[in-house]
Amino acid sequence: MSEDPPGPLQPRDSTAPAARASDHDRELAAETVRAAVADGRVDFPELDERLSAIYQARTQAELTAATADLVPAADAKPLTLRTKSGFLRRTGNWSAPAEIVADVDSGSVKLDFTRATMQRREVVVRATAKAGRVVLVVPHGWAVVMDDVSSGAGRVPNKVGGDPVTAPHVVRVEGTVGAGVIKARYPRRRLIDWLLRRQRPGS
Repeated sequence: MSEDPPGPLQPRDSTAPAARASDHDRELAAETVRAAVADGRVDFPELDERLSAIYQARTQAELTAATADLVPAADAKPLTLRTKSGFLRRTGNWSAPAEIVADVDSGSVKLDFTRATMQRREVVVRATAKAGRVVLVVPHGWAVVMDDVSSGAGRVPNKVGGDPVTAPHVVRVEGTVGAGVIKARYPRRRLIDWLLRRQRPGS
């Protein structure tokens, strides 16, 4: 007695799992809403509603839903930082456009994205370091891609890496290094954090 032929194969569920939101992602979304309050696009009752939705959000999609109408329709003009022998910084709370130009002769430029408000998921940094330094500091979980940086006698250390497909934010670096350095790293641990960790029982 022959067996019944197998039925048609059922297609696999190819739906990708929703990307999870981190505490940092929620804080960035909250900063976007607070900025909208400052320029009059959101009133205080709506602020409470949006912040409640943001801090309860578990996925990137839920954060996007809470802030989608507050993101500028067009990116702000590129941020340009040029110095011959000086020291330029963007740290603390600042708004990072989709494109940044960092041009250094013998000085340094530091871009610290740890508390930055991102206008887009990805930002392109066009960097030139003749004999100086361009330093990028990003939160844990982000991705930095430096494949399009060419170097002469300089260095291009990427201490971050990460997966640009799954990371919540991506920094793509393009440019050239003469005898200087273009470097990406995570924030350094503060001395007080290191001391507190040592004092924890069982640490």
